[in-house]
Amino acid sequence: MEKGGTRNLKFFFSFLSWILYITSAFALEFSLAGNYNFGSNLFSLYNEREVINDSSSWTFDVGIIHLSDAFEFKASMVAKNDDLFSDPFSESYYAGFYFDFKEGSISLRNGNFSVTLGRTHLGDVVQSPYSLFVSSVGIPRNTVDISYDNGKFIYITRWIQLCELKFGTDERERLKSSNYKVYALRIGNLRFGYEDITVYVGQRFNFEYFANPIPSFFIQYVNDAGRPYPEGVGETNYISGFFLDYTDIDKYYYAQVLVDDINMNRFIHPESYQNPDKIAWSLGLVQKTSIGIFSFYHAGATKYTFQPSAESGNQMFYGYTYYPYFVYTKDGKNVVLPFELLYAGYKYGENNLAFMVSYAPSFITGFNANFEFVILGERSPVNAWNDRTTYIPGTHLLDDEVKEYRAIGNVSFVRNISNELTVSACLSTGFIWNASTVVEANSDNVRKPLLRPQKGNNKPLFSADVVISFRKSF
Repeated sequence: MEKGGTRNLKFFFSFLSWILYITSAFALEFSLAGNYNFGSNLFSLYNEREVINDSSSWTFDVGIIHLSDAFEFKASMVAKNDDLFSDPFSESYYAGFYFDFKEGSISLRNGNFSVTLGRTHLGDVVQSPYSLFVSSVGIPRNTVDISYDNGKFIYITRWIQLCELKFGTDERERLKSSNYKVYALRIGNLRFGYEDITVYVGQRFNFEYFANPIPSFFIQYVNDAGRPYPEGVGETNYISGFFLDYTDIDKYYYAQVLVDDINMNRFIHPESYQNPDKIAWSLGLVQKTSIGIFSFYHAGATKYTFQPSAESGNQMFYGYTYYPYFVYTKDGKNVVLPFELLYAGYKYGENNLAFMVSYAPSFITGFNANFEFVILGERSPVNAWNDRTTYIPGTHLLDDEVKEYRAIGNVSFVRNISNELTVSACLSTGFIWNASTVVEANSDNVRKPLLRPQKGNNKPLFSADVVISFRKSF
């Protein structure tokens, strides 16, 4: 063990020396940022005050970045003292802080072709806070991405490790990954493309979903059916859709649709069962004018979208989320993980409508304001069909008796003091009506909790952030 450990250390330091040598020969950027937060945070939307205390906290961000035409190196971590997660060394060694990853990746580029690998978050093909196939919330996960873009044709295949839990006896619950593919054509300023996501459980990586350029629907269909014997990874979910966007010097327009499941019986067998449509959509525009930049975004998703399934009462685990749970324990208390940090696709998940408007005036450099309004129904990202053993026939959207309403406004200002130093401030305020709470599901076979809006459970929100950033290039 010691000899092996010595060899591993030698390899690590040799590799680190090689990276430092490569990056020192070219442009290298060092970054350091400090963020002071006062008031509410994302966890406040989902937890009561006795669980998550609205108080002040610090976040420090340290990073090294190297950028060149052929090679990109990013390594950054954050230290936080917001007391949101358990850490065995936080109090004894790090003065109440804990560490987390922000970015750890390398990219290689050769003309139209690029490869990126590491712990990172690569976004959706559309630029939107409501992107559907890959979340707009940056959650760094182990990733391997191959991209090709020659100006007319775009192809992306990307493996994302959603989770590899340390504990658990069921491999389907412990291991979950996805593969994202994009096929798109560019005609002038217009792009049109097809996207698909395959979510599979019980293994870390499936070579065929990543390397085979055929759309994942056919890979799943052929392998599951057997030629002559069934092959593949077993429990898998396939999600697909399309996007269209237009970009020029003063505008960006897009539309995107995602289909998790669709009821074809309404056309083929109208007399048979009518399973729910599991669909999400997103659209938006960004328009530059003489007085500033105006933006509008809208998205929504029907009930059950992104959920796993429970065939004949037997739980399946392929929901499009990072984890198979959303409640964890901290200091003996149950904490709800915000769904924006749980969903790997559209950040609000199922059964909702969201709207956002923003404005960045041209006469106040660095100023931005936005307002968001979201309507949310009952949501069950890890328990198929919520607290029922099967779905309610037909398609459903916000037909809940009680709904949650969020109205939140943000204003921010960024000021460059010098080429190296930047100061920014952000103020957020809003109100939540009928905030959702955890409801235990005991009437079905899965018995995992869900969130349900509670009438009269209203709460105000207020948050302020001040950030000082320093960047130095060598």
